Amino acid sequence: MATKQTIDHFSKYSKELLGPILEIGSLINLGYEQFLPKDIHSEILEDTYVGIDIFQGEGVDYVVDITKKGALEMLPFKKFKTIHCHYVMEHVPNIFEMAKSIEKLLDVNGVLLISVPISWKLHRIPVDMWRFTPQSIDYLFPNIDFVEAKSAIHTRKGSVFYGIHEIPELNLGTALNKYPFLFKLAIKTLRKLRIDKTFFTQRALLQESNLMMYGIKKENPTYNFIDKSYIN
Repeated sequence: MATKQTIDHFSKYSKELLGPILEIGSLINLGYEQFLPKDIHSEILEDTYVGIDIFQGEGVDYVVDITKKGALEMLPFKKFKTIHCHYVMEHVPNIFEMAKSIEKLLDVNGVLLISVPISWKLHRIPVDMWRFTPQSIDYLFPNIDFVEAKSAIHTRKGSVFYGIHEIPELNLGTALNKYPFLFKLAIKTLRKLRIDKTFFTQRALLQESNLMMYGIKKENPTYNFIDKSYIN
């Protein structure tokens, strides 16, 4: 599943996304509002779109845990031209094996669309393990080139997208002077009166934000976000 912002952002590149298509974490949970990556692919035939999850249910074509040995053999295609993986990796204990499996499944010149939290509340489905940065995604997928111009950050609400190096934060340190006078006054008053001893004493507060990255599998990849010396 995905957020509305994820669908809005990646829909801009729908004509570049070929089949067969794999969605990892495709279970439709009727308990809350969800947005379907499948809706990006209005021209893709039904039999070229495959949804997998570790749980059975609506939207799931195959119950598969791709971190397990032999799991990839259960899928109807050996390679996919497009892979969606949205808000799944934070729930996977063995993300390194998962990343390796995704790279194996993605065809050369195929596109990986991945969304992960940078800063988000804890949400156990069934576990909540990780938070990510652009560098960590580069590290996890050494054979995939991530395109900065087609990647973005979004917050919990609203339709504003930020650049990959623009993680939104409320700066309460030296940059406090950038904010409007009444806002600065309110923060300084809270500090002076010591009404709040937790949040407004910090240098900065991160908004809840998600990272959306567009990557292409290459035979000779480059690394846009991490120095190559860190890649094994």
